[in-house]
Parts: sequence; C-alpha cells; structure tokens
Amino acid sequence: MKKLCIKKNIFITSTGTNLGKTYCLVEILKELAKKKIMANGYKPILSGFNSNNIADSDSYKILQTRNIIPDINLIKEITPWLFKSPIAPSIAAMKEKKTLKYKEVLKWCLEKSNKSGINIFEGAGGIYVPIEGKKTILNLMQELECKVVLIVGNYLGSVSHTISAIKNIQHENIEIINVIINKNTDNNINIQDTENLINSVFNPKIKIRKVFQNDNSANISFKKITDDILSSF
Repeated sequence: MKKLCIKKNIFITSTGTNLGKTYCLVEILKELAKKKIMANGYKPILSGFNSNNIADSDSYKILQTRNIIPDINLIKEITPWLFKSPIAPSIAAMKEKKTLKYKEVLKWCLEKSNKSGINIFEGAGGIYVPIEGKKTILNLMQELECKVVLIVGNYLGSVSHTISAIKNIQHENIEIINVIINKNTDNNINIQDTENLINSVFNPKIKIRKVFQNDNSANISFKKITDDILSSF
C-alpha cells in the first residue's frame, strides 16, 4: 500500500530541555508510518552532539524511524547545525567559531516544509532559545506557520512554565494542537493535578495528553496524539 501524501507542517517545542521532544517526535513518526502516511522529521539545530557516538544523538533516533542505519551524512541532512557543546546554540556557535544565522535556518526549514507529507520540526530547548540576536525558536515557529505540539514536564514548577509558554505561543496566533505532559522522571507530583491546574486557566480548554515515557500505556497515548494532529488539518 502506498503512503498517503498530506502536505502539512508541525513544530514540536517545549518549556525547556530534556523533557522528551525527540522521544515524542519519534513515537509520532512511528504512528504515522503505521497509518501509511508519509512524514519527515527534522531537528535543524542540535547542541551536545558527539561525533564519536552519533547513535546517542537525537537526530540518529529520528532517522531510525526510516528503518535505516544513520551515518553522519544522513544526520547532517536533517540537522545541518551541529554543535559539540551542550549549551544554547548561539553560544555554542560562537565558542566553536561556527555560523548560526536565523535567516539561513528559516530558509532551510521553509525548503523542507515544501516537501510532500507531514513535515515535523523539532526545536532546540524551549520556545525562547535564542538563534541569533533577538530571534528565537518562537520566531521560527511563527514564520514557518506551523501548528504546534508542546511538550511539558510533570515537576514542581511545570504548571507555571507551561501556562507561560502557552500564553506566549497563543499571543503570536500560533495554533496549539495539543500539550503533552510527559512524565519522564520519578516524583510525587500527580500528573492529573498538573493537567487540571493548566486547564483551569484557559477557556476554551487546551487539549492535553498525558504520557508515561517508556511505559506500555504510552503507545495508546501516541495513537491519540497522532489522531489529534491529523484531525487538526
């Protein structure tokens, strides 16, 4: 059976780092593949890249969803801006004497957004991570005219971080498909309380999906998340 071609663009962002953006992107790509829907995953900018251990990189994991063995050249095809230092990309670029220009990142993403299928871009860190000067990930999301999937954590302070991110995204008239609360760390914070507190602030309510990373129940959650994405078009 041929894969269906639906030309749409999604941006996966978060309230910070290490909250599971790549994990969620990979699972969404897997679900789209099961539905025979053509999809492309991109992570334009990556900090903390170890060329001696590429299998540990986010870009490698994204490429694995294509059922291929990724190499450095394939990684550069979906992640042109690679930095060794695990710090903000703009600072990493300066320290490593590399070029990171917002207009170049935007141009590259726009070219990829014209490809057939669902094109899913993963941001670096949170929505206000600087790319160049005053230009941030939020600016990139806006200019790409992508719908957004927001990944958030379930930790003390996550409700405040999430509400702030949602309001700033909405202020730029960017549509949020859903918010994924990813419980990827052990703590005593009740995930249902987190959801209830977030939605107590918004009317209409935000569509929220809860994921317990690496738990068997996550498969069911990602089926629903993928359906949310498809029904948003």
